[in-house]
Amino acid sequence: MKNGMIIFVWLLCYCNSHAQQKASDNTSPMPCNGSADQLPGKYYDHTQPKYPPNLGNYSAQDKATMTKQLIALEKTEEASRSNFQLTGCVARVSFSTLVKNTSAGYFHAGYGYQLAAYQNVCHITEHVVKTVDEYRTVLRIDVNPAVAVPAVLPGATGEFYLTDQNKSVRYEIPINAKVGPDYDKDRTAHPSHISLYISESNVLTNRSSDYKNKHTDFLKIINGEGYVENWMSGSQYDKPNPKGYKWIDRHYMLTKPGVPLLIPVTRKQYLEDLLEYFEIEKVNFYASLEAQIKSNAGNTNEYAKKRMAVLEADKAAYPGFCEKRKAKVEQLLATQKNDWLQRNAVVDKNSYSYDAYQRLADIGKFYDEEDEKKVALYICNPEYFKTNSNQPFKPILFEIQFRYEIAEDRGFSERLFTNFLKNYDFNALRKMLE
Repeated sequence: MKNGMIIFVWLLCYCNSHAQQKASDNTSPMPCNGSADQLPGKYYDHTQPKYPPNLGNYSAQDKATMTKQLIALEKTEEASRSNFQLTGCVARVSFSTLVKNTSAGYFHAGYGYQLAAYQNVCHITEHVVKTVDEYRTVLRIDVNPAVAVPAVLPGATGEFYLTDQNKSVRYEIPINAKVGPDYDKDRTAHPSHISLYISESNVLTNRSSDYKNKHTDFLKIINGEGYVENWMSGSQYDKPNPKGYKWIDRHYMLTKPGVPLLIPVTRKQYLEDLLEYFEIEKVNFYASLEAQIKSNAGNTNEYAKKRMAVLEADKAAYPGFCEKRKAKVEQLLATQKNDWLQRNAVVDKNSYSYDAYQRLADIGKFYDEEDEKKVALYICNPEYFKTNSNQPFKPILFEIQFRYEIAEDRGFSERLFTNFLKNYDFNALRKMLE
C-alpha cells in the first residue's frame, strides 16, 4: 500500500509538470517584464475550446463518429509535443464541420481539427502576461476537404448579351441546373457537368502563391506529395530580412495511393458537356427573359421602350443562335479525329467579350498548353471518391495546414512549427486512409 501511494504521488507530480498537461483557466496572471515569449504557455484540449464546438446538424451517432476521429487527430498532435515545452502562447483545440460538398457525385462528410495558438504578451503597465484575443498561428487538419471550389466555365457562359451591341440588356443565368421548383435540389444532387470543372488555379487558390512553379505545386497537391506555401505577408522571393515579418500558410494533402484525385477533361467531354449545358441554358434564358419583360411592362419612357425592343429581338434571335451552337459542336464531334478529341481541354481562362455570337465563333478553339490566359480543365475522379461512399465519415483525404509566423516577437510560432516539422507523424494519418 505504501509503495502504491509513492507511485501515485510520483505520477501526480509528473502529470502536473508535463508539457501536455491540460491548463486551467483558474490561474493567477503570471508576472513578466518586457516579453512573455519565453514564459510557460498553456494547452487546452477539445474539452476546453475558446468557442462552443460546432459539428453541424448531424445525428448524435454521426457526431460521435466524427468526434472519435478528431480525438485521434488530437492525440497524434499531442504526441508530437511529448518532449516540447509550450511557451509564449495559449494553444486551444477545437472541432468543427466543413462546408458540405459532394465530389464526383459521392458525399463524404467534411470536418476538421484545429489547434490555434494565441500569443502571450507582457502588459506594458500591469507587468503581467495577457493573451491576445485572435490567433495568427494555427494547425488545421481537415478530413475530406473540398479539393477546390469548381470554376465557372471559362467564357462565363452564364452571362452574355445577344443582339444589343450597347450591352444594356445582359443575361446572367445559372449554369448548374435548370431553374424551377427543383433547382435547389438539382444543383446539389445533379449539377451540370461544366459547373464541376476544376483548374490548376482553383486548386492552388489560398494554398500556393508560388507563381513561378504553379504546375509543380498543382501536382504536389493532387498527388499528395510534398507541400505548398501561400505567403500571406512577405514574399518568398524577397531578399532575406532578419527583422522582417513573415506570415506563411503551408499546406499538405494526403491522398490514398494508386488512384488519381483529379482526371483531365478531354475535348470530347467538354463538347458533350456543352450540349448538356445548352439545354439548361435554354430553360434558364427564357425564364430570365420573361422576368425582364414582366419587370419592364408598364414603363412608357424611352429607355423602357428601347429595352423592350431589345428583349423582343433577343427572344426572336435566341432559337437560331442556340441551333447554330449545337450544330457546330455536333460537327466537331463527328468530324474531328479521336487523337484530337482525347486531348486535355485547354481553353481561354476568361472571355473578354460577353457577346454571345463571339462565343459561338470561339467554340472548338482549344490550345495545346496552358499560359497566363489559358487553363487546362479537370474533374474530380469518380474512381477515387466512390471509395468508402457507404461510410461517409471515414477519411479518404486529409489536408494539413500550418499557418506560422516568423518575427522577433513571435518566437512561439516558429518553435511550434519547427517541432511540428521534426516530430509530427504523417504516417499515422496515412494509416487512417487505409
